[in-house]
Amino acid sequence: MTVRASPTDILDGLLAQLGLPIDAGGGQVAIDGDDPIVDSRHRPAAAAAAALAAQGLGVAAIWKARSGQGQDVRVEARRAAVPGLQTINFMRQNGHAHDLFPRSTKSFTDFFRTKDGKQIYLLRTTLYVENLIGTLELLGCSYEAESMARAVARWDALELEEALAERRLIGVIARPRDEWLAHPQGQWLAARPPVEIEKIGDSAPEPLLPAARPLAGVRVLDFTHILAGPVTARMLAEQGADTLHVSAQHQMDPMRLAIDTGAGKRSTHLDIDHPGDLATLRRLADEADIFTQSWRPGSLDRHGLSAEALAERRPGIIYVSVSAYGSGGPWATRAGYEPVGQAACGLVLDEGSADKPKLAVTGTLNDYLAAYLGSAGVMAALLRRAREGGSYHVKVSLTRTSMWIQELGRLPEAEWPERHIPMLARDSDLMTIQSPFGAVTIPAPITRYSVTPGYFDRPPEPFGASLPGWLPQARG
Repeated sequence: MTVRASPTDILDGLLAQLGLPIDAGGGQVAIDGDDPIVDSRHRPAAAAAAALAAQGLGVAAIWKARSGQGQDVRVEARRAAVPGLQTINFMRQNGHAHDLFPRSTKSFTDFFRTKDGKQIYLLRTTLYVENLIGTLELLGCSYEAESMARAVARWDALELEEALAERRLIGVIARPRDEWLAHPQGQWLAARPPVEIEKIGDSAPEPLLPAARPLAGVRVLDFTHILAGPVTARMLAEQGADTLHVSAQHQMDPMRLAIDTGAGKRSTHLDIDHPGDLATLRRLADEADIFTQSWRPGSLDRHGLSAEALAERRPGIIYVSVSAYGSGGPWATRAGYEPVGQAACGLVLDEGSADKPKLAVTGTLNDYLAAYLGSAGVMAALLRRAREGGSYHVKVSLTRTSMWIQELGRLPEAEWPERHIPMLARDSDLMTIQSPFGAVTIPAPITRYSVTPGYFDRPPEPFGASLPGWLPQARG
């Protein structure tokens, strides 16, 4: 009989990979509750709680290094899953909800049967207009689901998947898990942990000096977009990091994402295709502690913004990459968003069936879980930099995150939820703050700290609202 790992067991495994002793924070670390919490055959609540607890332990260890004071960390599995895996769905602006998807798109749960009987996922949403137009042009059909289904049925699955990739469009076959693990990209990812920390250069140690908050004075340059990348940086802002989000005027995320992911951050506009703006971004990176990015692997290299290039310019930098399929392997340069990770590795087949794939009931699973893993990796890298110096590359991917969920195993069939479990946040899970967007209601920080509770120094602001610079006290 297989013994199911507890959330604490899952946490212990993560901490071993991160190189964080359980007593590093000088207090107790506790996870309350376990799955099933949402309608899932897997263990998303335990996974999210463990990732948040790992990040929380890192925060506590940093605070202990800065102050000598230990503290306890506690995560409730219920809150880690709801609202933790879909905070955007609980955001309100002056009392009004914002759907994640435009009204023209009910969801991104679009699977289509190919000529050879396989299921392929296509990103059929107006949220990504260029991708949608390119996909419709390739298929020669209209936007209607029935028209797309007829068009897809004329293709073999692998042929269509490759045609999409050649055009830099998003789509992936829903492969069974064993088939994915035999695939070259699946093998590449399986050989790596859910969050990878690579030392990419040497530098002098940067001690964690006394400060008012655990991450006070830590500068985070957040060059990310929809959704895992911005959430990673939001987790750092929650503990006082000076966090500056960068976007170009022609590549802004929807406003609802600015509200969901922007708490604690300032936001500025820079276009790296403009030489002056690129020079400004490099100057900001020269003074940053952490650079987060979520673009296709390799796409920033020609701008001199690769991990290696920034580590050469700013020894000691911590570079964070969030990708769809990982930073290496034959699919490294393929793009993707939340659903591709669930589809590629077969999580959608495990949750549903070969005939009817099913995305995680929370919708956004990888986006938030990868962010929690990534922010835990940042904490570990900051602690290593303080001890031994060095520049570090923290890497997470949407697909590896779904694979980690699979590795944790499914619930026994007798425990599979057979009824709809309402995904409702409690009033105590939320907070309302005044902002340039009006009164916005967002989920409150999930992790509980006995000494340094998480909070945001500033409300979310519109994209481009701030000038490109660091706060004067950030290096204190």
